[in-house]
Amino acid sequence: MNDFEEQLKHALRRRDPSEGFADLVLTRLAEERSQRPVGERAWNLWPRLRWVSAMAVLILVVSGVVYKVRERHDEEIEARAAKQQVMLALRITGSKLRIAKQKVKAVESGEAKTENTL
Repeated sequence: MNDFEEQLKHALRRRDPSEGFADLVLTRLAEERSQRPVGERAWNLWPRLRWVSAMAVLILVVSGVVYKVRERHDEEIEARAAKQQVMLALRITGSKLRIAKQKVKAVESGEAKTENTL
């Protein structure tokens, strides 16, 4: 077991790369990229574009729903305010009608008195 561990340690020991290793890697990478067809590189973009377009559609739909909800809420607030104004107008009208009725009754009772006295 000791010999095996020594061999393993020797095989896995840290070594500096040979000179020109980085240049060799960069050259191979450039060759791979140049050999890849243009369509293949473009095809790799489709999944990303699908996700981006799906997110854009989702954002538009959510924005539309939020806009409609807010619009309906604003309409409800306006409707409540209009209802309050109508109720106030009806109360004012009712009180004015009561006053007018009282005046009419007073005039009628005054006329009835003048007719009886003649």
